[in-house]
Amino acid sequence: MKYIYLKISCLLCLLFVLNASCVDRNNAVPYTKVNFTVLVSSSNLIHVGGYDYFTGGISGILIYRLDMNTFYAYDRACPYDWEDNGYVIFDPASMQLKCETCGSTFNILNGYPMENSKAASPLRLYQTNFIDDITLHVYN
Repeated sequence: MKYIYLKISCLLCLLFVLNASCVDRNNAVPYTKVNFTVLVSSSNLIHVGGYDYFTGGISGILIYRLDMNTFYAYDRACPYDWEDNGYVIFDPASMQLKCETCGSTFNILNGYPMENSKAASPLRLYQTNFIDDITLHVYN
């Protein structure tokens, strides 16, 4: 009888260790309040295709200007390794966002990870509102 309990205990310990080693790294980036304005004329967002980095969010915010009235604002925290300070930068050559820590790449138009990325979740997208042709409001 003791032998059966010992076997069951060993099996449970083994399952616990195996489960602990299979941790999902794609934790959702935590919610944080974002609410600020940017003078477009005093940043790299002045022209179409421009981008710039701002403080805020979890790891900073990257804003990209697609056309005269469309802006995308993403938290730079990589969904795969944000807890290890993984963050994205914009690569103008590939027109993608890339995490320098894990190598994941993301589509600049929707924040979703590209094929073969370690990240499975999209970047956190913030709302933008172009107020008066010179002021961009970024918020959630």
